[in-house]
Amino acid sequence: MKSHNTRQLRMAISEFSERSTHTGLSILLLEVVIYICAIAGVILMENLFLRVVCGIVAGLKISTLFVIAHDAAHASFVRNRMLNKIIARLAFLPSYHNYSLWLIAHNKSHHQSTNTQGGNSWSPLSKDEYDELPGWRKHVEQFYRSPFGISFYYLIERWWKDKFFPYQRLISKNRASYWLDFLLVSTYMGTFLWILHQVGASSAHSSSMELIMLAFLVPLVVSNFMLGFTVYEHHTHETIPWFRTKAERDQAVDVEEITMHVKFPHWYNMFSHHIMEHTAHHVDSRIPLYNLAKAQKVLENILGDELVTVNFSIKDFLTTMQKCKLYDFENHQWLDFNGFSTSKIYHHGVELEFEYIKAA
Repeated sequence: MKSHNTRQLRMAISEFSERSTHTGLSILLLEVVIYICAIAGVILMENLFLRVVCGIVAGLKISTLFVIAHDAAHASFVRNRMLNKIIARLAFLPSYHNYSLWLIAHNKSHHQSTNTQGGNSWSPLSKDEYDELPGWRKHVEQFYRSPFGISFYYLIERWWKDKFFPYQRLISKNRASYWLDFLLVSTYMGTFLWILHQVGASSAHSSSMELIMLAFLVPLVVSNFMLGFTVYEHHTHETIPWFRTKAERDQAVDVEEITMHVKFPHWYNMFSHHIMEHTAHHVDSRIPLYNLAKAQKVLENILGDELVTVNFSIKDFLTTMQKCKLYDFENHQWLDFNGFSTSKIYHHGVELEFEYIKAA
């Protein structure tokens, strides 16, 4: 019998929801300066190896600016709500994310439908759904669920389809904000590419194509790998269940029990702004990134073994990618692409079984 519920957990860590505008702006300024320096390195340096390194650093900084934008979009980065909106829009620009669409895809869909099919990144297909795909699409799914496909999964399936252009399927009504944010992002992207082209055309040691490759495409691929990897680690593991509907999920588990806490080295948590302290974020999204580690520690003390916690290793990550291809929603087990069981889901030591609630 559980001795807590999500509301009680939220109360236990509520003190960490206090935001600091000074701290938030200091973190933002540091990340922006490093990103600008990395892009400047790509443009100004002559050594190709160092320019590639700068392109990779720029991609990593895009991913950390994205974390800041994520916090600000939850209105949890600084004290002022309007300033949060401004910071979110600005910090989303290097990753070319539409702020207004992000509110739909993440704040509404992801947080309300965690680990329900179609509601999150890396939502698994059933064996029947996979078998119905045309041959080319099966190959795409196989590629996505491999280490080399992570970047392209996020770039195509999440950013391009849901977080850039306001397609009619994404929005319930045509609001000006969707289109204004799209205009903001596309103008930023076009201006950045134009500057790279102009600088490259007049450079003695580079070319427009080289600059676009090293300052635009390399950071884009690196940042999308980091984003895809992060959301994969948050909600995909051989011990984590998925559900057809939110009603089925709510009957079986609480959200903190299906949110992975992957322990990384301290340096990585500092670099990534504690984005992997993800249980605390799902329990209370008001907690700013600079307080997440403290809140996560409190949850660890309360939940104990009920909290799904693993220490990150490349070996275990590859094992999870190998096991978690398709999902059997009726029997709660992960499958490979041939339909063979790779891992059954256990909840408090008991194989997860429950009477399904039919969605309305």
